[in-house]
Amino acid sequence: MKHLCLSFVLLFLCGTTAMWGETLSELQQRAESGDSDAQYDLAMRYWEGKEGAPKNDSKAFYWVKKAAEQGDAYAQSWVGYFYENGYGTARDFGEAAYWYRRSADQGNRFSQNNLGECYYYGRGVERSYEKAASWYKKAADQEFPSAYYNLGWCYENGEGVASNQSLAISYYRKAAASGNENARQRLSKLGLSADGSSTTSASTASSSSSSSGSHVDPSTLANAQSGIDVSQFVVGQQYFDDGNYEQAVYWWRQAAKQGYGKASLMLGNCYSKGVGVERNVTTAAHWYTEAANQGEKKGCFELAACYETGVGVVKDYQIAVKYYDKGGYLKASALCSRKWLQQYRSGFDYASATIGELLSRANNGDALAQCHLGLLFYADEKTSEAKAWFKKCAANSRANNLSKTIAKKYIDLIETADEEAVEIFNLFFGS
Repeated sequence: MKHLCLSFVLLFLCGTTAMWGETLSELQQRAESGDSDAQYDLAMRYWEGKEGAPKNDSKAFYWVKKAAEQGDAYAQSWVGYFYENGYGTARDFGEAAYWYRRSADQGNRFSQNNLGECYYYGRGVERSYEKAASWYKKAADQEFPSAYYNLGWCYENGEGVASNQSLAISYYRKAAASGNENARQRLSKLGLSADGSSTTSASTASSSSSSSGSHVDPSTLANAQSGIDVSQFVVGQQYFDDGNYEQAVYWWRQAAKQGYGKASLMLGNCYSKGVGVERNVTTAAHWYTEAANQGEKKGCFELAACYETGVGVVKDYQIAVKYYDKGGYLKASALCSRKWLQQYRSGFDYASATIGELLSRANNGDALAQCHLGLLFYADEKTSEAKAWFKKCAANSRANNLSKTIAKKYIDLIETADEEAVEIFNLFFGS
């Protein structure tokens, strides 16, 4: 997701309320007396290194935080920015999110957008696309260009909001009209110009204008008819939003034939639910397979679910696990692995056993119980406990090859994740 760099965003915050011709010493006296405007202006002088003040990030942070603590929304936004980037203070994403929120709650559009970024990427807060989109919307309602773009991205990709290509295009165009280059590039990839004109001839669209829905963009339709796969997908979404499901299926099929994964995924959903076509779970599985093979992660999940439940394909837990893994749905993969293990074992239902029953068996050396416990703890994000049980299983001489293979796989996954976490920590906080 290409968002504007926060440093560019925060440049809009620069301003001054300092008295005309006020010396650095005079400004400092007012700041020290508790004047929040003077504290803010003094911070900006040190930040920019102008009007008698040498550039000094630490002093800039010190004074802007003084103003922020008195409730100044602009100063609070700067404090968030300083903490996020480690200017004049140690980098601290949690503190950044805290100050952005204080400023955003006062209606500061810069902080609303930046807080949205925190939630989108999970910086200092638990990741939430829904909260990210909500904050982007607050900033967009105040006509903030990069928030227009960010919200358009959310609508295009269905992140935190229901996918809506018409709204995505609308927000991209608002961003582009405000000078956002990312939005211009995104519109270009969709086969659209910033002003709504087609990048191809619109003559082919005129004959179909009478059949297009109220939300079907004529220029996008022209591009779709000229064979641009992204535009075909967008037109399909626009028809779908208008309730014209048959036309939606038609255009998604055109895009899917060209290898556009999102279109294949939508076709799978339509056949799975009988929307715009007669319900056919076998055909749904076919399109989910296409989507998965075209790199669509959600397609991997839906196809894995088909194999796990035996809907549209022959039930096969091994293939289900493969596609859960391919899509990155490792929790679902862990739970499906329990069913895969169970099908080779009779006499005791490990897959339905309680934690207590599994613990009892695992502590008595039952390798399968140890592996099942590891999978349960992994799915519950208790990786330390999971790793301990996987190691017991892998070292257990009574473990069968499948349980050992699964145990070693998850040990590697956990250790790789731990190494990546250390690398990220060192990248942001290391010397």
